[in-house]
Amino acid sequence: MSKNLSLTKNNTIKFALQKLHGEYGKILTVVDKNKSLIGVVSSGDLRRAILSGCNLNDRIEKIYNTKVSYVFHEELVKKKFNKSKFGSESLNNSIFYLPVLSNQKKVKDIIPVERVLEILEKKKIEKKTNLSNKLPKILIVGGAGYIGTVLSSKLLKKNYHVTVLDKLMYDKKIIQKNFKNKKNFKFINGDVCDLNTQIKSIKKIDMVVYLSEIVGDPACSAKPEDALKTNYLSVLSFANLCSHLAIDKFIYTSSCSVYGLDKNNKLLDESSSLNPISHYARIKIMSEKALMSSSNNYFKPTILRLGTVFGPSKRMRFDLVVNTMAKFAYFKKKINVNGGKQWRPNIHVDDVADGIISIIKAKKSNIANQIFNLSSEKLNYQIIEIAKIVKKVFPTAKLSINDSSLDLRNYRVSSKKIKQKTGFVAKKTIKNALTNIKKMFIQKKIKRPDSKIYNNLLSLK
Repeated sequence: MSKNLSLTKNNTIKFALQKLHGEYGKILTVVDKNKSLIGVVSSGDLRRAILSGCNLNDRIEKIYNTKVSYVFHEELVKKKFNKSKFGSESLNNSIFYLPVLSNQKKVKDIIPVERVLEILEKKKIEKKTNLSNKLPKILIVGGAGYIGTVLSSKLLKKNYHVTVLDKLMYDKKIIQKNFKNKKNFKFINGDVCDLNTQIKSIKKIDMVVYLSEIVGDPACSAKPEDALKTNYLSVLSFANLCSHLAIDKFIYTSSCSVYGLDKNNKLLDESSSLNPISHYARIKIMSEKALMSSSNNYFKPTILRLGTVFGPSKRMRFDLVVNTMAKFAYFKKKINVNGGKQWRPNIHVDDVADGIISIIKAKKSNIANQIFNLSSEKLNYQIIEIAKIVKKVFPTAKLSINDSSLDLRNYRVSSKKIKQKTGFVAKKTIKNALTNIKKMFIQKKIKRPDSKIYNNLLSLK
């Protein structure tokens, strides 16, 4: 192992990247002509060097760390911790693998910190090294939105370091209201379409969740050029930047809208034919194809096709089917359905966040260069069925059905693949969400439900 993960200070940055294969948290040992340890270099060191202007052909001697954490092999054998050196700076930089040295300081192995502590059985050392630092630093592009605020909250509770990039298109105060002074949280107010902002946001980042977009068919139709710029061109440029910096875990949220119109009502999986019937869905397909074609040894994206999302969020939306019906049922005492026979896959916003976290935690071999439907198989419903569930939660509302509909989308999806690869299964029901939304209304947490901050299309106008 030590031979494969060692290099000299005269080796190049490119050579080091090839050895690491973009593996988060892994390190390479730097040895002298006598094969003795003189330093270490991590994938983060390599990315920061490139951002600072280093060339791929520059030598490692420019960037490697001489403050090294290590443990002697003899100590592991005797289970006595005497001579080892834990460099706190190295550990705080998310290096959670340690070189194992002979008495002559020659590298014998590289093993996880957890394994060292198991062998030595030193609880005090475990506390000192702060193993939570091994969690990857995550950038959420569009993290102030409907899904992003839920995902950010969940990741912060799990002690992840979260950076949110967002230009606060919908609610200018959302970050201040919900994330001010939060531990491990950083906010960058900026436009992802700007290349300088992209470079600024990606520093010290280990993986990316890309949520930023003009969401939904009506909003994209209203602003087609902006949709192309935000939903496609910025995705492509950001992905290229991540590829250049060897950030290979890149999670992109697409949409089940790409399936469009399926007249046979089959249960569609990720290999099913795509039949987009909207500008939004066509751009999603363009982005999917561009990301997959950009895949290389340093960049291996994961694409999640989301079902129709519903449920309460810190940045609430009332332009989604379930949420919209709840709003009208409570405030207008009516539930209007156009058509009603169209099939839709549905998923609670909490389950979307949990599904993304399952990808974050998954082995890269299970999710790299893969597309997954992220929905709930139990919640493949016709629109009229959704309306009837809403009626049960809001019994005083009148249900009105108009047989005609301008929305031709019709599709049911399977989410078996993500369960097979990560174990994730959506749990929350539409009734769960409606009950909680009703409580929000009763408690007057939503005072102006028709405000543009709750509607993507109105916000754009």
